[in-house]
Amino acid sequence: MLTSIVRVIKRNALRIGVVVASFGLVSGAILFQQQREASAEQGYQSARQLMLAEQQRAQALGLEATEYSDIQRQELTTTAATAPQGTPPFNESRIDFYANAGAQERQLTQQLQTREQQLLSQAKSSAQQALAKFVGDLSSARQLGVEDQLLTGFATLPDTAQSAFDHSATLADYRKVSADVKDPDVKLALLIADQQATNTLVGQFATQIAAQDKGSPDAARTAARGALAKVQGDLQTAGIFKMDVSFIQARVQKLAADLGTATTLKDLEQIYGGLAVRDKVLQQAMSSTLPEKAITISLKDQTLRAYLHGQQVFSTYVTTGRPGLETDPGSFHVYLKASPWIMKSPWPKGSRWWYPDTPVKMTLWFNGGAAIHDASWRAYYGPGTEYPHYDPFGANTGTHGCVNVPYGNMVWLWNWTPSGTPVVVY
Repeated sequence: MLTSIVRVIKRNALRIGVVVASFGLVSGAILFQQQREASAEQGYQSARQLMLAEQQRAQALGLEATEYSDIQRQELTTTAATAPQGTPPFNESRIDFYANAGAQERQLTQQLQTREQQLLSQAKSSAQQALAKFVGDLSSARQLGVEDQLLTGFATLPDTAQSAFDHSATLADYRKVSADVKDPDVKLALLIADQQATNTLVGQFATQIAAQDKGSPDAARTAARGALAKVQGDLQTAGIFKMDVSFIQARVQKLAADLGTATTLKDLEQIYGGLAVRDKVLQQAMSSTLPEKAITISLKDQTLRAYLHGQQVFSTYVTTGRPGLETDPGSFHVYLKASPWIMKSPWPKGSRWWYPDTPVKMTLWFNGGAAIHDASWRAYYGPGTEYPHYDPFGANTGTHGCVNVPYGNMVWLWNWTPSGTPVVVY
């Protein structure tokens, strides 16, 4: 029996060797692929942990959620993906999946680090400029003769703010320095402008209107009403930007009350002069304290306006978020300009909010996943377009939260708007 077995083995030695060798090769291939997959998965998990740690660092630095929620959303999309099925040695797709996911995590981590550095640098520079401006404005106020009692509350602020700046290390620290001097500097700028105007202009404006009204009380009253409307409009703009203009508001209200009872030509001319001065004061304060450039978006009017030193230079109808996906009101800033861009749905296919990948030419990102951008699929803009409406040429409802702008106007806005521009949605 044993002899027979030996003969069989000898006759089939080559075949048996091939089988054994093949088995060894297959086993080796399986083990190799297992190790590759394990290494790729470990690399992905390590990259993800670094990304999570970087998000914690961003939070500790004081980044607002809206300043990196787009990166968070991309990271969540990556982690939500499921590895394809496959067992070694037929697991190349799983290896590729983990390798690509790891690469995406590392890329997102680098993007977040870059954004942290940019925002920190901007915040530090802004705080330094705000502090220097306040110190200069305080000196100017004293030289112009602003009453000492009006400046008492500002006396210790420069030293306090400088100390805070010197000990700042995070985005939140530097932004607090800017915030701490912002409102006082607005008040100081108003005092300066008011003093300058009060010193020289009331009589001049009264004289000007006297030359125009030709002795007619009705003409003087009409001019005063026009001046009142002008300063009230500028006060509304200042309010949108959260300027403290309370003392100008109080003086305008008093002049408005005086206008309602004034009857003599001289009184009407003096009221006109007072209103014109207050408006000039307000415009000077807006020019010196508001950002050089700013954007407002009225949800009620569906209108975007651009301001240069507080003066409107551009406006356009827009379309904002539909019911259920309304554009958030609040104060933001353009944290990223990108052109071109592909808008990707954060909702899964099958959701009523899902939309296919959509290319746009220009984006101004200002609030997490919300951007101001062109919309080739939309024909009508303006009041009511955030709700379902008739549009035979394009989209017939509002956006998913973004702000759509007609292409030609978006070209102007894109070229005009730098990163960091404030955006106020109200």
